[in-house]
Amino acid sequence: MNNKSIKSGLMLEKLETSLLKGQISRRKFIQFAGAAGLLSLTAARVWAEELDAIRENQRQRGASLKKKYDYIVIGAGSAGCALVGRLAADKSKNILLIEAGDWDTAPSILDPRLWFTNLGTEREWGDVSLPSHGVNGRAIAEHTGRVLGGGSSINASIWARPFKADMDHWAKMTGDSRWNYESSLEIFKRIENWNGKENSQYRGKNGPVWCQPADNPLPVATAMLDACRGLGLPVKDDLNGEREVTGEGFALMNHIIKDGQRQNMARSYLYPVMAQKNVTVLVNTHVNKLVIDGTTVQGIELEGSKGRIIVEADVETILSGGGFNTPKLLMLSGIGDEVELKKHNINTVVHSPEVGKNMQDHILHGGVLFESPVQMSHRNSGAEVSGYLKSDSTLDLPDISVVQIELPYVSDVIGKEYNPPSSSWALCGGMVTPKSRGRVTLQSSNPSDRPIVDANFLDHPDDVASLIKSIELCQEIGSTQELKKYVKREVIPGKKLKGKEMEDFVRNGATTYFHASGTCRMGNDDLAVVDNELRVNGLKKLRIADSSIMPRIVSVPTMPACVLIGERASDLLA
Repeated sequence: MNNKSIKSGLMLEKLETSLLKGQISRRKFIQFAGAAGLLSLTAARVWAEELDAIRENQRQRGASLKKKYDYIVIGAGSAGCALVGRLAADKSKNILLIEAGDWDTAPSILDPRLWFTNLGTEREWGDVSLPSHGVNGRAIAEHTGRVLGGGSSINASIWARPFKADMDHWAKMTGDSRWNYESSLEIFKRIENWNGKENSQYRGKNGPVWCQPADNPLPVATAMLDACRGLGLPVKDDLNGEREVTGEGFALMNHIIKDGQRQNMARSYLYPVMAQKNVTVLVNTHVNKLVIDGTTVQGIELEGSKGRIIVEADVETILSGGGFNTPKLLMLSGIGDEVELKKHNINTVVHSPEVGKNMQDHILHGGVLFESPVQMSHRNSGAEVSGYLKSDSTLDLPDISVVQIELPYVSDVIGKEYNPPSSSWALCGGMVTPKSRGRVTLQSSNPSDRPIVDANFLDHPDDVASLIKSIELCQEIGSTQELKKYVKREVIPGKKLKGKEMEDFVRNGATTYFHASGTCRMGNDDLAVVDNELRVNGLKKLRIADSSIMPRIVSVPTMPACVLIGERASDLLA
């Protein structure tokens, strides 16, 4: 994808945004797009009609908000988008989707190379975990999406499906084979519009989600795969597919990038249905709490421009707010540990002590850096190769990962200590099966206050041991003959580390993948927050569909698993 194509894409995105917000007319959109050569006149007319229909429909729907809908979905992240997109197929059912953030129309969302520029902006929630002894007292940012599309709008566009052992564990924890790998694979195949080497055994072709291998990767990416082969590490044709079953392997990333532009879950699932009269999408809208009568969830309380509004759900309300917002909303509504709720004078509706507990996230180390002889200009999302390995052959899942990042990715502490040159690139070790557990609690009973996140990173010694092995592997890969052309020197750490020196390097360099999960655990035991069909235990007409339900976090980036959860929820509600 060349710079001219990317600039054209960004120009088209600005025109789309202007049309959606009513700043230009459909006629002007066609004129501008055609004159600039962004679209043919025919294509411009068709797309203008679709965008205009979406804008007008959502304007009408928002202006005449109903008192009752069949379904209310809170949160337009990966799972929420997938759920609404599927539910909307039944046009007899009215659906209200509520998103706290804005439309997904910022150029930094469209251009996947700019994904990290969304961090620290209004497009994410700005949560920061409490200082943790496991990371030498550091407070680490936990970025989660606050925009239509959620994390799929601001992440690194990586499409990595869970391992067989991940999904089989969910099936075991729930006693429900519908969550196992074989069942999940069939759903993934209907999700995908795979544009790589044909593989009907593992990949789908006719689904809504575009995914492809890293397009025209930098030479350093393919050289890394050669380096892995030289070390005897397993290299796969596809990051997904066979790797999910064998449990290990390196490959080019799969990306949700088409013609240089991000294809987030809003574009994949929501845009095709937002012109329908049965779909209402409210952006920049906050939900204060659930409205509960006895043990039945009747609807929600919204914070609207004219004050607080009650909207009811005739069939069900589904929470899709993610690992932090979903437990927060439950607790604000009186669902959680009664001891914690009493601290904030919240009446307990359902004593569910594990709400907010069991928090898990992947650790990404920043990092092992190499100075390149020449300045690199990164492609795609800047991450084009990754791999997963077991540090111990007896493990059921890989515990370590390696990600090649074509930028000098480092933690705050490591960056200050080493001050790497701008021409550096990184091999980042990761720990993807954490044994440490954190928790999410309320700061107050005020819905405007963010929750308290105590991530408790690297509390368990096994997590540290896995991360050490991943860092050592990064150094080994970076020192191979195959990568010599791209390595002037190893900048960080620049030598072999041992003992306390290595442990401090691990703890000071630890960052997160921003994959907060598990805070409303699914299971078939008495303490599980939701059951095998995503129903919140102790309540009627309430389900959860997002990363918070994971009994154990999947060992890969969580976006595809969240889409799977949204799809599964739609099946359960059908």
